[in-house]
Amino acid sequence: MSNKKMSGSHTGSVIATAAVGLAAVAAVVFLVIMVTNGIGGNNSESTGGLITSVPENFHPTAELIDECNNNAHDLVAGNYEILRLFRLEGVPHEDEPYGNEPEDGYYTAKSSMFATYAGLAAYVKSILVEKEAERVLENFDGNGLKVYGTREEHDGALGIYAGFTPDETYDKPWESTRIQFVPLSETECSLRIFLGADEETDLTAVPPEMTLDATMLKGDDGWRLTKLVY
Repeated sequence: MSNKKMSGSHTGSVIATAAVGLAAVAAVVFLVIMVTNGIGGNNSESTGGLITSVPENFHPTAELIDECNNNAHDLVAGNYEILRLFRLEGVPHEDEPYGNEPEDGYYTAKSSMFATYAGLAAYVKSILVEKEAERVLENFDGNGLKVYGTREEHDGALGIYAGFTPDETYDKPWESTRIQFVPLSETECSLRIFLGADEETDLTAVPPEMTLDATMLKGDDGWRLTKLVY
């Protein structure tokens, strides 16, 4: 996947639209859509893939809509970056002298983004809520896999697990992605991510296996995703 800048767009219909800014994390085209209030129902329901109901007694302000718009874009881009780092690609690394296996189980990572584990951890925690960030960092696969660590004997450099293998079976199309968001309260926003969709795609026709649901929560440090989605 390339590192082209993302672009935004608008669409016209009964669905109110919000513009999306640019980011350069991944080659993803985002269109963030907000379903208008007044459709009824207290729970989010799905019709043809779209979220079509919102809390009937909650009316988000224009400021909240803009806030959800901007954060949905940035957090979904960050979600993809974490997925790329921890599952799909990892980062390049330096071999040990004479081709030896590293004694601490980690190769020294060659990352242009993160020189240290602390820097990587801070990034993950800027995208995910604390509990989920800790899971990703300390137990990514549920079996104790710690993909990255600190190489204490190598000036504290970022290390990547020597047994890391990129997942070549994952083939969901993040290159072209649109997001629907629905503010549920001042501190919670529901997202639906449509993979493989561009500005011309009828979102109701996107198959279920190409849609991902996520939730953003706002805390003292800003908005975060509750789960890494893929």
